[in-house]
Amino acid sequence: MALWMAWAVRSVAEAGGNMDGIEGAVAALDRSVQRILDRDPAMTGTPATALRASARDIRTRMLGEGRAAVEQGERWSAEVGEVKVLLVPRDDDSLA
Repeated sequence: MALWMAWAVRSVAEAGGNMDGIEGAVAALDRSVQRILDRDPAMTGTPATALRASARDIRTRMLGEGRAAVEQGERWSAEVGEVKVLLVPRDDDSLA
């Protein structure tokens, strides 16, 4: 199912885009978090550990309750630590 996702790591980065399903959304979040960890010199030690834990928890929620909501045609959002995600189901035709 096509969807639109917005995600943010508070005070660090935010983005949004069309995704081809929940797996694509999770992969996009993972890439963004890894980019932040690789490029932000402040992301070491405790902040890096906290970001990884938040991303892991929100990923699990996206694959469970997020997927269920989107499959029912409902918007879904969650915030864990510094990570926030919004998923909005889209008709495939609206992505053309």
